[in-house]
Amino acid sequence: MDRLRLLRMELPSATSINNTGSVKGNIKISFVKRMILGFVILAVLGLLYVPAYHSAQGPFVGLGETPSPTELLSGSHLVATVAQLPGWTYNTSRDVKNYIHPDNITSILSPIAICSPPPYLIVIICSSVGNYNARMAIRNTWANKSNLNVLYNSTVKVAFLLGQSDNDTLNSLVLEESLLFNDILQEKFSDTYNNLTLKSIMMLKWVTSNCAEAKFIMKTDDDMFVNIVLLMKTLQARTQSKDILLGSLICSARPILNPTNKWYMPKYMYPEKVYPNYLSGTGYVMSIDTAFKLYQAALSTPLLHLEDVYITGLCAKHAKINPTNHPGFSYAPRKLEPCILKNSITTHKINASTMYTIWNKLNNRNITCNNKQIHADKQAVSLSRSGRNVGYYMVKRRVVSNKCV
Repeated sequence: MDRLRLLRMELPSATSINNTGSVKGNIKISFVKRMILGFVILAVLGLLYVPAYHSAQGPFVGLGETPSPTELLSGSHLVATVAQLPGWTYNTSRDVKNYIHPDNITSILSPIAICSPPPYLIVIICSSVGNYNARMAIRNTWANKSNLNVLYNSTVKVAFLLGQSDNDTLNSLVLEESLLFNDILQEKFSDTYNNLTLKSIMMLKWVTSNCAEAKFIMKTDDDMFVNIVLLMKTLQARTQSKDILLGSLICSARPILNPTNKWYMPKYMYPEKVYPNYLSGTGYVMSIDTAFKLYQAALSTPLLHLEDVYITGLCAKHAKINPTNHPGFSYAPRKLEPCILKNSITTHKINASTMYTIWNKLNNRNITCNNKQIHADKQAVSLSRSGRNVGYYMVKRRVVSNKCV
């Protein structure tokens, strides 16, 4: 186009113009042709530019790239292109007080007198309404009430934390279960994966309101085997009794921007490149003063759906509490060997039948362990790139002096 514009146009002499009108007509026709050619070239360039532009932009749509709030609010067609998290869309309130109602009692079911007298340790197990078999396996093994009362003189208590189900029949069965075992804590929220953070904040609310004189609180899940004997020894051996937040430390984890991933984190919820150091939500322990501090921090910290990142990362950071690593805690499955299990506080991904297998192995008095067998599972952490580890724990780390390096 520019080249055409710069071509020198040869004009006929005044004599030839005066002598004939045909030359003048030819000039007009030539000029019109050049104008038409220029418009054609512009049109072709425009057609080539549009698909090239969209092709370049296309790969970024759906990878968690979020328009600014102004763009989101300016047109519904833009909102539709944003990969928003189910239940926690851009316009959903993330103010904890809207869901927790800190000034009101929100429990549907609450264990009667479970914290009277005050326990040394209360273990809160996050469970789903329909996971009755998992709860029974735990009651019959590591959380066996009779066994704990004999060993620890009723100073270790265990309760299961549930939300609500849409199924009224399941809710009725939970009520019967509560009447039978007096260990069900049920709160008013939908029991879904993306509401796990609400569940943990409800735990903090209930514990600080009902078990304020307990010494330690453990949060864990119903697919975990917890070695209470080793946990108690670990806690009783600590000289520090305040600001404790203990578990399996995760460092330098990056938010996942792929909307199809289970642990997808939209940028409108968390715009930073790296999460603060946090403890795996599979199992962690805190002192009662830490529970109070984390609860107060949560009331002024916008919600994230990843429970462990939120509670032990963001809220702990706001409360100025440092999460601390302990090798006895692990989010990775362990070898189910007696000598390894005896020196592990938590073991992950345990179903109901395996729960009984581990319990029997730990109570086999004929097994003796040497140091080599005890430390067989304590190797430098190198995480796999499958399952939950993809992205969420996409980091190779080893722990030195309770710090990730």
